[in-house]
Amino acid sequence: MTTLGNYELKAQIAQGGFARIYQASHRFLDEPACIKHTRIAGKEYNDLLLQEAKILWQLNEHHSIPHSKDYFPLPDGSSAMVMDYIDGKPLDEFLPKGKRMHSEDASWIMERLLSALHYAHYKGVIHGDLKPSQVLIEPKKHDIKLIDFGLSVVKPTSGTKPLGYTEAYVSPEVIEGKTPLPQTDLYGAGVVFMYALGGDVARKTLPADVPEPLAEFCMSLLRYDPIKRPSWEKENLLDKFSDLREQAFGRRHSSARRK
Repeated sequence: MTTLGNYELKAQIAQGGFARIYQASHRFLDEPACIKHTRIAGKEYNDLLLQEAKILWQLNEHHSIPHSKDYFPLPDGSSAMVMDYIDGKPLDEFLPKGKRMHSEDASWIMERLLSALHYAHYKGVIHGDLKPSQVLIEPKKHDIKLIDFGLSVVKPTSGTKPLGYTEAYVSPEVIEGKTPLPQTDLYGAGVVFMYALGGDVARKTLPADVPEPLAEFCMSLLRYDPIKRPSWEKENLLDKFSDLREQAFGRRHSSARRK
């Protein structure tokens, strides 16, 4: 497959559990795009991609969430979704294993991630599979993109079960098969923050020199009981995190990436 409708496929740039991701270009507008194509034809994978396309279409007003532009069922029984092309790298490639960011760099990334989650949760969407590879860093824009909503659930009820997870980053309640909650995503955000800060994700520990307010906030997101974690209902976590950044660095925002 080299073309899809009005799009020309340039190169495969990633592969997930059920789909391949391609860099593409609009044949007439000469503008970049991203195509997600199911690797295996069949209703299960097509339904997952269709659900993801619907979710991204509904979350189209936030700068840290990619936009769905179109969806195509294909003659071979597979399907494809057109999205924004993102000029960035996943956090786990941007920051190779064993490396760490300055705490202020990790903090602006965490702030963008919290903002994206706040918007998604307001819309009733639980991402469900947060991990470093799902957070694309866009250093030129001083922004991130939260990607891969393929395992997301919308307005979950007490009977909603997780659609899947990544073992190294999963919250305790999802392992137990319980309903994903906003706090489930906040647990994942805590893991991403820990990774960026140079912590040991497996042992849930942080370097000793991480500013105390940030370390305490990170660990609070990783509490075993989701009810004991911070939540949007209890407080404005974006304002709280800005307060913590001011305590740690003497300012609530940073405008440029530190080297």
